[in-house]
Amino acid sequence: MAAGARGAHDAGAQRVADGLATYLDAADGSGGQARQVRYRVEAACTAQGLLASLVRSKPVVARAFGAGALVRGGAALRRQDALAPGDVVTLALAPAPADARHARVGRAAGGRGGRGPRVLYRDPFLMAVDKPAGILVHADGTGARTLTDDVAALLAREGVPAVPQAVQRLDVDTTGVVLFSLAPEFQPALDALVASHDMRKCYLAVVEGSFPAGVRRLDAPLGRDRHDARRMRVSPRGKPALTLVTVLARRGGRSLLLLELGTGRRHQIRVHLAHAGHPIVGDALYGRAAGPAGGLMLHAVCEELAHPATGEALRLEAGWPARFGKFFSSLDYDAGTRC
Repeated sequence: MAAGARGAHDAGAQRVADGLATYLDAADGSGGQARQVRYRVEAACTAQGLLASLVRSKPVVARAFGAGALVRGGAALRRQDALAPGDVVTLALAPAPADARHARVGRAAGGRGGRGPRVLYRDPFLMAVDKPAGILVHADGTGARTLTDDVAALLAREGVPAVPQAVQRLDVDTTGVVLFSLAPEFQPALDALVASHDMRKCYLAVVEGSFPAGVRRLDAPLGRDRHDARRMRVSPRGKPALTLVTVLARRGGRSLLLLELGTGRRHQIRVHLAHAGHPIVGDALYGRAAGPAGGLMLHAVCEELAHPATGEALRLEAGWPARFGKFFSSLDYDAGTRC
């Protein structure tokens, strides 16, 4: 487990699959070992019932039974096989195709050399990294290197046979926590977790002006700007959006804010703050045409979620961004209401 993650693989007693099983252990396939995860059954159920509750995807269930991937006592389980409390089952995780891994590693080769993204957390199922400014999370069709390529290259260097899939995106100039799926069997459950907003995500931002004190709700609905495809805007007919804002410090005509997302609309924080009269420093799209050197002062500082495969409570924290130091100190964050 990397620094910045808490509660990973230490409890082992968290029930998963709607209480049907308890996570035991897993292997990521490095060093030639099998990629697999083991569970102990806690309540009578069928093999299909257990697997469906674990992965939350009918296609994944079908592929697993078709491949004989769910095993008890060395024998592949069929859909209607009965499971009893105390049974230990193993789910084999499919290895990623070599050509897919090599393609992404190739795109990353010309970028950072041997350096990779700072890893905040990794296990056989998911990975969180600290995204730097100036790099896309997903490919945009231009062939430019992406954060996903860099993560793939890091995994390849460590012999992990997985193709990372980003389940979140940050704007190119935003920094901080980005979560990747490493096991396609559990990606539907992770996607559902992100889509349902059953995870807590907080940002730090430096904004223009003296933001009003206290915790404030910014809940103006957001829609696309019909006159500029790059932009979103506040619109009465837009989708509901909620951002909670806490002021941590004020200095030099600017404010340091902690923001918690209640929804995940495109450019939500940037539009809400600009609409409130306090655009983010360095936001050329919604604020000033040109800001101080250092780019957009927006940083995804932490996330909290229940691990979809193990049930453990994870806190993934990127920490204080050094580039904010020209305006505020890390002590302003440490002394404030932290994420």
